[in-house]
Amino acid sequence: MTQDEARFWSKVDKSESCWVWNAFRNEHGYGQFRFNGGMKLAHRVAYELFYGPISSGLAIDHVCHNPSCVRPDHLREVTNKQNGENRAGAQANSRTGVRGVSPKGNRFVAQVKHRGKVYYCGAFIDIASAARAATEMRNQLFTHNGTDRRKGE
Repeated sequence: MTQDEARFWSKVDKSESCWVWNAFRNEHGYGQFRFNGGMKLAHRVAYELFYGPISSGLAIDHVCHNPSCVRPDHLREVTNKQNGENRAGAQANSRTGVRGVSPKGNRFVAQVKHRGKVYYCGAFIDIASAARAATEMRNQLFTHNGTDRRKGE
C-alpha cells in the first residue's frame, strides 16, 4: 500500500454499512481528497484503488445513495444516464418532495420521464400510492444493469 493509499483509508470510518469519508466534503456531501497531484472526489479514488481505472466517459454511482460513502462494493461504473436514473429524492423545485409525483386538484399525479417521453402512471388519492406507481414505472423503464447503454448517454 502506498503512502497516499494509507493516507486515504485513514480518513474512512468502516464501522457502518457505508464506509463514511471523514475528511473534507464539498457542498453536496461528496468527499474530496488530494491524490496523484490533484483534488479528486473520494468515491472515485476508492473505486480506482479497489477496481482500477474508471472507464472513459463513465460515472461512479453510489448504489447506497450516500455521497460520503467510499465503500467499493457500494460503488459502480454507470453511464451518466444511469447515474441520473438512480438518483434519490425529488427535484429541488418539487411541490410534494416525492420524485415523480405532483399535486393536481385533490389528487396526486405520478409520472416518469424516460428518453424524452413522459409516462403517465395515474392519479391517486394519497401520495404514498402515487409514489409507489412512479417507482414501479421507473423500475420497468430504467435498467441500472448496463443493458441500456448507448453512445453519448
